[in-house]
Amino acid sequence: MSGTAKRFKTKETAQIEVYGHIGVLVASLKNLSQTGAFLEVSSGDYVPQKGDLLNMTVQLGSLQRTHNVTAEVIWSKGLGLGICFINKDEVLERMMAKGSSF
Repeated sequence: MSGTAKRFKTKETAQIEVYGHIGVLVASLKNLSQTGAFLEVSSGDYVPQKGDLLNMTVQLGSLQRTHNVTAEVIWSKGLGLGICFINKDEVLERMMAKGSSF
């Protein structure tokens, strides 16, 4: 993949569900691009790690819309996460690949 997608600063709140973990995490969506986002986890009992798959829901107040995306954590440091958006169809495939690596 060449170049980087343009990032837009945001102050939206996101709800994150990590596949394989119970519960919903609350995170602050710091910036967003067409291919991914940077988040900071603000509450919850788990901080997603590199390789985790998640479902993120963001209430876009200014647009009065709810946006739901599937993503993979590509890096994590402290409470910060870099995520890359993936197609919902890839989730099962990636989970099965992770399961076979144990």
